[in-house]
Amino acid sequence: MMFAIMEQQNLINLSYSPAVAIQYRVASINLFNFIAPPNAYYDFENIYSAQQWQKKCAWISDFVQENQPDIIGFQEVFSPDELQALLRPLGYVHFAVLDEPQVESDYVYRHPVVALASRYPIIEMANVDVDQAVCEALGFAQFAFSRQPLRATIELPQFGPCDCYVIHLKSKRSGFDKEDLAHSGSSGAADFITRQVLGRWASSLQRGSEATLLCHQMLVRRHVKGYPFILMGDFNDKLHGDLLAAFHQNLRVYRNDIEDKQLAGLSEQQLFAELNQCRLYDSYELHKASTKCNASLASDEDESTSFSDSPQVSSRPATHYYGSQGSVLDYILVSSEFDPKQLKNLAHIENYQTFDRHLVRPDFERDSDSTDHAPIMMTFSLR
Repeated sequence: MMFAIMEQQNLINLSYSPAVAIQYRVASINLFNFIAPPNAYYDFENIYSAQQWQKKCAWISDFVQENQPDIIGFQEVFSPDELQALLRPLGYVHFAVLDEPQVESDYVYRHPVVALASRYPIIEMANVDVDQAVCEALGFAQFAFSRQPLRATIELPQFGPCDCYVIHLKSKRSGFDKEDLAHSGSSGAADFITRQVLGRWASSLQRGSEATLLCHQMLVRRHVKGYPFILMGDFNDKLHGDLLAAFHQNLRVYRNDIEDKQLAGLSEQQLFAELNQCRLYDSYELHKASTKCNASLASDEDESTSFSDSPQVSSRPATHYYGSQGSVLDYILVSSEFDPKQLKNLAHIENYQTFDRHLVRPDFERDSDSTDHAPIMMTFSLR
């Protein structure tokens, strides 16, 4: 009788063994002038040799095969057809690109585009355009993104549709050409500094406006469809600066500012729960918070564990270097469904990685024609 009970108990344990959590990996890669020869980027001298092009493609292929992301957002794509052909044999049968790079002359290209590759079906794709009525309200006679953002809706098994945005915001390089300001009112050093100051501010205005107008379109889409979303790409700025305030939304909320009667009638807890559904969350910060939480729980369970024994969360690695100065320019932001603290969460961030070996410990044979950005990748699991 005892054997029968034990055997039955073992069967019960087997039947209730936890299932393996479903995971998805999302990566963002600035490819740094991905253009197939004999075409050139920006200048007729910028043409890869056959060996350089082969090395660049091999580096991308090796990275993808080694890390196996399920969704990849790309920036600085001049040759989307070649990129799609490179990725298809690796299992990325779904590919999205809608914009086209600008041809300056016969074979010299400017204004690269963004693209997305996925192992899972893309059920809808669109370029994200600005709302002209909003632009006029902000005082813009006309406005266009420096690089058209891409939205691809991907059908993820057991997760459902997810809106994936790929962006490459305006860089910090001067946004002025000579034609934009024929005369600065000065000459020599004063003229040079004047043009630099005005050009940098023009770029800042463009970048901040791109972030704000994109956020508006994302929230409109969110309100209409209700899909979870992922925003990835090269932001060309620090996330928590004033110019990208639309993405971190550290807003002060005053009751008197709320005109919607239903929203105004909510309790404080209900109000913030509702507002949080429209926020953007940094996947790195979500993973960092989860790591700290897990370390604290482990310490509570084992009183002998000292502080020095707990996992330490290191500072965020840079994704780009200008000389020896490193900065984080590449991000993956997510909607509230990925934050375990939110009521309607569907997933949580398991891991976040910055692949910077080719930047901090480069090997010429392997990395000479790779990229000047560090790819980033976040892994999330369904709850």
